[in-house]
Amino acid sequence: MTRDKMIEQSKNAFVDALFCLLEHEQFEDITIKQLTLESGYSRRTYYRYFGSKTSILDEMLAKYLHSYQKYLLGLPMKPEDISRRVINFLWPHRQRVVILARNNLLVPLLTRHISKIADMLLDIRVPWRQKKADRQYYYAIIYSIGGFCVLLDTLFKDNLPENPQQISEALNGALKEIAFQMNK
Repeated sequence: MTRDKMIEQSKNAFVDALFCLLEHEQFEDITIKQLTLESGYSRRTYYRYFGSKTSILDEMLAKYLHSYQKYLLGLPMKPEDISRRVINFLWPHRQRVVILARNNLLVPLLTRHISKIADMLLDIRVPWRQKKADRQYYYAIIYSIGGFCVLLDTLFKDNLPENPQQISEALNGALKEIAFQMNK
């Protein structure tokens, strides 16, 4: 196994360990010792890659954002498809999103990375966006992401529907309202 693969494997083990522990404990109560025991890696390995439990979540989100960007770049984009695409991407990871939401970690995590999320979205070429450099548009994206994050948090805290289409419809309605408000 290459060095990069070994590093990736150890980082993933800490992410998996954190989520396993979050199913039964509060984030604040989880110790480094618990993380190392659950992951099977040493404290030294933990501190080599992560300075805190929060950085484990940051690492995971960075991977998801990279995957999401690749996912979006591979598909033609229409405004009415946005919510369906978000949910279809999140659906395989829904257990983790539910754990984050129910532990009140989802909104703070997304908020810490909101500028990265906005920059990533602005890098994706879509036919309805004319100017990338427009600062007002950037702020509108930030505003929209914030509302969208809170909506996702609410949806994933509640009893999650079995069907991703039900969530897509709710998000589509919210996005239409946001678009309506932005065009006033």
